[in-house]
Amino acid sequence: MADKGFLTYNQQMRKLRDKGIDCNGSIDKGVLVKSGYFNLINGYKTPFTCGVDANGDHVYLPGTSINHFCALKQFDDNLRVLLLRYITRVEEEVRTLTGYKFDQCNGNGKITWFDTSAYSNRSRLQYRMNTISSAYSELSRSRLDYVRFYMDNHTAIPTWIMIKVINFSTFIDVLSNSKTGVTHSICRLYNMTDANGHYDVKLLIGSLHWLRKVRNSCAHNERIYCIKQSPDRRGNNGRIVERYLRGMRRSYSRDSEKKIIDLLVYFKYYLPDKEYKVLIREVYLMLEDLEKSITPNAFDNIRGQMGIKRLEDLNDLMNMQTNDIDYNKFDTYV
Repeated sequence: MADKGFLTYNQQMRKLRDKGIDCNGSIDKGVLVKSGYFNLINGYKTPFTCGVDANGDHVYLPGTSINHFCALKQFDDNLRVLLLRYITRVEEEVRTLTGYKFDQCNGNGKITWFDTSAYSNRSRLQYRMNTISSAYSELSRSRLDYVRFYMDNHTAIPTWIMIKVINFSTFIDVLSNSKTGVTHSICRLYNMTDANGHYDVKLLIGSLHWLRKVRNSCAHNERIYCIKQSPDRRGNNGRIVERYLRGMRRSYSRDSEKKIIDLLVYFKYYLPDKEYKVLIREVYLMLEDLEKSITPNAFDNIRGQMGIKRLEDLNDLMNMQTNDIDYNKFDTYV
């Protein structure tokens, strides 16, 4: 395949018009200058296409304009900032809770985090050792002042520093290998139980992994509205059909891929009810504004890529009854 040659901005505009995309005048040219053809058109074209022609080129929905691409990019940028704000808050909170409960379940810190006996004996020894090794490696590479201070002046790094500094993925390994008193306490705090009323550790770990994946995409400025994760051959890493998804229309339970809707469902566990409603209303309003800015078919495509069957489903999810989070009792949970 021959490399695509350099095109001036005027040639790029002509190329878009040849594809049936409305792009004229100095304002539209300014959009291409600021955003770049690849970032704007190639990055956000999928919802505006309706197939390919005989030459294999994309066919765009009638009435598509460069302003539609801008509207989607702006929506995606705003969604990225919004989700990142909530994800990092949840991440910080779960790390803090884990550090406290980890020490509490280990003789109030008498068993150190770098001792394999500080973790669940249900976890394979190799998994525990790998987790400890990863944490050590990340701490040793850290250049944070307080980490270096402890490295230089103390014989051990406290659990709370380890929990705060290690990568999100390593933290999840620490949590998943921890004693049941740790994982069950966090499940109890966030009301994570399965259909039989048992603490749902799979939901806890799976939701954190999805938060991590979305957070990493947000941090690297990647497209976020269409992020998804399919289950592997053994059915792992796909959608977790928990009680809120089961309470929505049946098609949600049939889908196997994780999407943005799954993240919004997980937030229902991690956020107090008032804050959750603020988040969902903000997402809803952002989608309403986007709907007014683009063609109906394109909006339906975007909504579908987010995993939302109907816009009103967000209100149904928001209004589902939930038990609010009682932080005051966390230290008594076992």
